[in-house]
Amino acid sequence: MKQHAMQTAMTLYENGTLELQTAANQAGVSAERLRRAVHRTGGSVQTVRNQSERLRVSAD
Repeated sequence: MKQHAMQTAMTLYENGTLELQTAANQAGVSAERLRRAVHRTGGSVQTVRNQSERLRVSAD
Protein backbone atom coordinates (compact mmCIF):
# COMPACT_ATOMS: atom_id res chain seq x y z
CA MET A 1 0.00 0.00 0.00
CA LYS A 2 2.77 2.45 0.89
CA GLN A 3 4.53 1.72 -2.40
CA HIS A 4 1.35 2.67 -4.28
CA ALA A 5 1.07 5.90 -2.29
CA MET A 6 4.68 6.75 -3.09
CA GLN A 7 4.23 6.06 -6.81
CA THR A 8 1.06 8.17 -6.91
CA ALA A 9 2.78 11.04 -5.08
CA MET A 10 5.75 10.88 -7.46
CA THR A 11 3.45 11.02 -10.47
CA LEU A 12 1.44 13.95 -9.11
CA TYR A 13 4.65 15.81 -8.26
CA GLU A 14 6.30 15.10 -11.62
CA ASN A 15 3.20 16.28 -13.49
CA GLY A 16 3.15 19.51 -11.48
CA THR A 17 -0.23 18.71 -9.96
CA LEU A 18 1.10 18.83 -6.39
CA GLU A 19 4.01 20.65 -4.86
CA LEU A 20 6.82 18.58 -3.38
CA GLN A 21 5.78 18.95 0.25
CA THR A 22 2.11 18.25 -0.45
CA ALA A 23 2.91 15.14 -2.47
CA ALA A 24 5.29 13.91 0.23
CA ASN A 25 2.66 14.44 2.91
CA GLN A 26 0.15 12.42 0.89
CA ALA A 27 2.65 9.55 0.62
CA GLY A 28 3.63 9.77 4.28
CA VAL A 29 7.31 10.45 3.54
CA SER A 30 9.63 13.41 3.85
CA ALA A 31 9.92 15.87 1.00
CA GLU A 32 13.60 14.97 0.65
CA ARG A 33 12.80 11.27 0.31
CA LEU A 34 10.23 11.97 -2.41
CA ARG A 35 12.63 14.29 -4.24
CA ARG A 36 15.37 11.63 -4.16
CA ALA A 37 12.96 8.96 -5.42
CA VAL A 38 11.90 11.14 -8.35
CA HIS A 39 15.53 11.91 -9.16
CA ARG A 40 16.55 8.24 -8.85
CA THR A 41 13.87 7.13 -11.30
CA GLY A 42 14.89 9.80 -13.81
CA GLY A 43 11.76 11.86 -13.32
CA SER A 44 11.45 15.57 -13.79
CA VAL A 45 9.19 18.28 -12.50
CA GLN A 46 6.97 20.48 -14.61
CA THR A 47 6.22 23.85 -13.09
CA VAL A 48 2.58 24.64 -12.39
CA ARG A 49 1.79 27.87 -14.20
CA ASN A 50 -0.86 29.23 -11.90
CA GLN A 51 -2.67 28.46 -8.67
CA SER A 52 -5.88 27.30 -10.39
CA GLU A 53 -4.05 24.39 -12.06
CA ARG A 54 -3.10 22.87 -8.69
CA LEU A 55 -5.13 20.10 -7.13
CA ARG A 56 -6.28 20.82 -3.59
CA VAL A 57 -6.20 17.76 -1.36
CA SER A 58 -7.03 17.22 2.27
CA ALA A 59 -7.15 14.32 4.67
CA ASP A 60 -10.33 13.16 6.30
